[in-house]
Amino acid sequence: MTCKATIRMICEYLEGRLSPPVAAAMRAHLEGCTDCRLVLEAAQRTLEVYFDGEQPMSHARVA
Repeated sequence: MTCKATIRMICEYLEGRLSPPVAAAMRAHLEGCTDCRLVLEAAQRTLEVYFDGEQPMSHARVA
């Protein structure tokens, strides 16, 4: 998975709308790519602020 593909699919990933194989490929990419992980974390924070904690994104957390 490329950085460009990862960034394009971050919203679908956070919403749990990716197929299991694509989500797994994305997780693998995020584990090894600091830049994409930062974008993911920023998107998570933005959505948490926007929804004020109303829509948890439990499966997409990256440690």
